[in-house]
Amino acid sequence: MSLRDAMNEATKNFDPKKDSVNKFKGLESGKYTVAVAKVENHETPWNAEQLNFELEVVDGESAGQKEFLQIGLDELTTKGNPNPMLVTNLRLVFKLAAILGVEIPDEVWDDDTLIYENLAKAFQPAIGKVMLMDLKVRPNKKNPQYPYRNYDFEETEQPGTPEVSDDEMPF
Repeated sequence: MSLRDAMNEATKNFDPKKDSVNKFKGLESGKYTVAVAKVENHETPWNAEQLNFELEVVDGESAGQKEFLQIGLDELTTKGNPNPMLVTNLRLVFKLAAILGVEIPDEVWDDDTLIYENLAKAFQPAIGKVMLMDLKVRPNKKNPQYPYRNYDFEETEQPGTPEVSDDEMPF
């Protein structure tokens, strides 16, 4: 594809005076085999910490696309109300740990100020492992540009490492 072809595709049905340049769509609802590419603690622009998983689709027509799973464990919302997602997010952390074979040390839960950093460290051995992700995307009436993304995960067989003899080495 030439740069002209790319430009024509990018500007098709695009009104530069009205439309946003940020048209990231993300993955649609469906089941995907994903690999854990990165796990880190992350501070958002609004000064909240999250545990972030960067997941990469490894097969099918969406291969190479990424999904960014952000898990917040704050007990209260920014308005001071109890976080309605806390139980779900805690269960998600434990499910991911179980599926990926991650042992979360009990002392991780002792210091709330280091929880995200400690969880990110605990999940480092999961990088490169694969799992099945069931993604359900639904509209967000308050912020249509940010649809709700609900996840569930299942175990899958880990890819094997090919065995190569010395005679088969290219150098």
